[in-house]
Amino acid sequence: MLRVTVLERGRIVRSDTDADSVGLGTPSRRVLPQRLYDRLYRIEGAREDRGEAAVFRWRRNYCLVGPWVGVMQVPGLQLEILPKTDESAAQDTDPEVREIRCNLMEMLLRGGLGAVRARGVADLALKRGNLHDQLVDAFLERTLFELRRGLDRGYATEEDNFAALRGKLVLSRHVALNAAQKARFYCRHDVLTEATQISVRLKQASRVLAARALPMTVLVKCQQVLALLDDVPDLPFRHHEPDPLFTRQNERFADIYGFACMLLEGQAPDAKSGEVETFSLLYDMEQVFERYIAAFLASEVMHLFGDASLFPQAKGQRHNLYLDGQEKVLRMAPDLVFVHETAGAKKTLIIDTKWKRLSEEEGGRPSRSDLYQLYAYLHRYDCQRAHLLYPMAAGIQTRDLNARGRDDSDAGTVGVRFVDLNRKLWTREGKRALADELAVIVREGLDFAEATPIETRA
Repeated sequence: MLRVTVLERGRIVRSDTDADSVGLGTPSRRVLPQRLYDRLYRIEGAREDRGEAAVFRWRRNYCLVGPWVGVMQVPGLQLEILPKTDESAAQDTDPEVREIRCNLMEMLLRGGLGAVRARGVADLALKRGNLHDQLVDAFLERTLFELRRGLDRGYATEEDNFAALRGKLVLSRHVALNAAQKARFYCRHDVLTEATQISVRLKQASRVLAARALPMTVLVKCQQVLALLDDVPDLPFRHHEPDPLFTRQNERFADIYGFACMLLEGQAPDAKSGEVETFSLLYDMEQVFERYIAAFLASEVMHLFGDASLFPQAKGQRHNLYLDGQEKVLRMAPDLVFVHETAGAKKTLIIDTKWKRLSEEEGGRPSRSDLYQLYAYLHRYDCQRAHLLYPMAAGIQTRDLNARGRDDSDAGTVGVRFVDLNRKLWTREGKRALADELAVIVREGLDFAEATPIETRA
C-alpha cells in the first residue's frame, strides 16, 4: 500500500502514467499514479452521494485539499492530511512534516478529539508512526485504562419463562404459555449487565481495528481490549444510532465512545469483517483549532485572571438574536466568552476563532460575514471588545476596527489577533510562548492590569 502525506490546501496531481515508480513530489504538491488518483476520485464521489462533506475540490487532472486533517484510505492508498500552519514556510522536508504531525496530535489530544484529554499529551504526541497509528494507539491506551478500572454496566430488561417468580409477572403471556404448567412463571425483570451500548460500541471499534494493518504493538493492545470485552456480545454496527445517556457513572467513557463512533462511521457502508480497505478518520480544522484554543486557555492561561470565567461555546451564556412571538430565533454561540465581574461592574470579552488565512492583497481585513457576526456579538452581549483570532500569517498585522452605532456613536471594537502555531506546541517552551500570546489578548480585552510572567504547567 502506498502511504503519502499531503498538506491541507495542498494539491494532488494525476500522473500521466500508471507506474508505481512515479515521482510523488512534496507534501504541498503530491503526484499519484493514475489508478490511485481515479480510485480516490470515485471514493470521494461516493462519500458526497451519501451526504458527507467534500474533502477535495476537483479540477481537471488535479484536486485541492480542503480544510480537513486526518487519514483517508482507499484500496492501495493511505492519505495522511496535515494542517498547513505557516504559508511562508515550505513545510516540505521530513523534519518539518514530523513537527507538524506532532503539533496536530497535541491539538487533537488536548482538545479532546483524539480520545485522550490532558493525560500524557506530550508523550503521545511524540510517538512514532503516522497520524492514524498514533490516534489509534492513544484510543486503545485510554480504553485499556478505563476498562481496567471497570467495565461500563447498566440495567437491561429481560423477559422469559422462569421456574421461579422474578420481578413482575407478565399476566397475559403467563396465562397463554403456562395454563398447563403451574410451576412456570413468565416474568419481566431487570438485570445488571456489561452488555451496554458503550461496551458494544468499543468492541465493534476494536474488531474493526484488529483487521487493519497496524504496528504489532498496537495490535497487541487491540487484542487486550477484546479480551477484556469478551463477555460483551458481538453485534453488527448500524450507522447513526442514537448515543447513550452519559451520567456521572459512565462519563469517563464519553471521549473514547465518541472516537469509536468516528472509527465506525468512517468505514465504507458495505465494509464487512476483515474488509477495511476503505475508511476515513477526518477532522474539520475549524473545530480542531477552536477546541484546542479553548482547552489551552482553560488549563494554561485562565489561572492568571483570578475571578474571570471562560465559557467555551458560550455554554450558559447563549443569547438569541430575535424573537418570533415566543419562539427564539438565531441562537448565538460565540466560541469563547470571557466574563469578569468586580465591584458591581461586568466586563465581557468575546473571541471567535477562525481557521482562515487573511490575504495581504486584501489589506489583511476580515471577511464581511465575520465582521457582521462580531458586530452582532458586540450588540447582543453588550461588550466593548470582541476579537477574531486567526493563525499567524506573514505580512498581516494586528488591527482594531471601531464599530459604529446610531448617529456614529462608538459601538465597541473588533480586534484582529493572531497566534503562532508554527512552533513546537508539545514542548514546555512552545506552550509558554503560546500562553504568553493568549494572555496578552485576554488581558487587553478585559482591561486587566499587567500580570506576572506565565509559568506554564508541565
